[in-house]
Amino acid sequence: MTDAPVIELSDVTFGYTATPVIEDVSLAVDAGEYVAVVGPNGSGKSTLMELVLGLLRPDAGTAELFGEAATAFDDGGRLGYVAQQASASKEMPITVREVVRMGRYPHVGFGRLSAADEAAVERALATVGMSAFANRRITELSGGQRQRAFIARALAGDADLLVLDEPTVGVDAESVDAFYDLLETLHDDGITVLLIEHDLHAVAEHVDRVVCLNREVYFDGPTSEFVESDALARTFGTAAVLGESA
Repeated sequence: MTDAPVIELSDVTFGYTATPVIEDVSLAVDAGEYVAVVGPNGSGKSTLMELVLGLLRPDAGTAELFGEAATAFDDGGRLGYVAQQASASKEMPITVREVVRMGRYPHVGFGRLSAADEAAVERALATVGMSAFANRRITELSGGQRQRAFIARALAGDADLLVLDEPTVGVDAESVDAFYDLLETLHDDGITVLLIEHDLHAVAEHVDRVVCLNREVYFDGPTSEFVESDALARTFGTAAVLGESA
């Protein structure tokens, strides 16, 4: 067992061209933390997420997951990723239960799931309140329900880290509140949560720690300090206020 941070970026710079998208970014997330990354469009948030997931290799600096180079990390069961609602395929002709079963594949491959695996799938469905929708096609769900199904997929895999990229895009306000209640429950159960979020009000209400990014890190600290700081104005370059989406 290692005491290394779950996520650790050290002096990371990356650009798709000669101009860096993010520059000299350092970020450490310890086990059990609940962290949001906020910033304007084009600030490098999605690039940062891809570096964390090992999908991109830094031009300079290092990116690690669970103490290993992120690009070499292969223990997929420990990591659950939930993409933006808009990026979810609308042509997936599979049921919610089949989506959640995918969470077991890092443990058993694509062979037949055991009774224990199936029990893990049912527990995950129950945890996110989707048992009644298990046999419904994923394309028939609302945005909030679909995101719950993808979280259940991560839980079925016994994920230690849940990474979410603007998970409430296209989700109605009532479902957003329920979604964050679910994340709070999962965090209380010990799961580490890192999310990119455009809804600054939701961040202020629910998240423990905020990182403001616009190519470089402008703020990294407790949400209570974020609310009282000038981080929004410095990061967004405008008099942004909490309670508005960005």
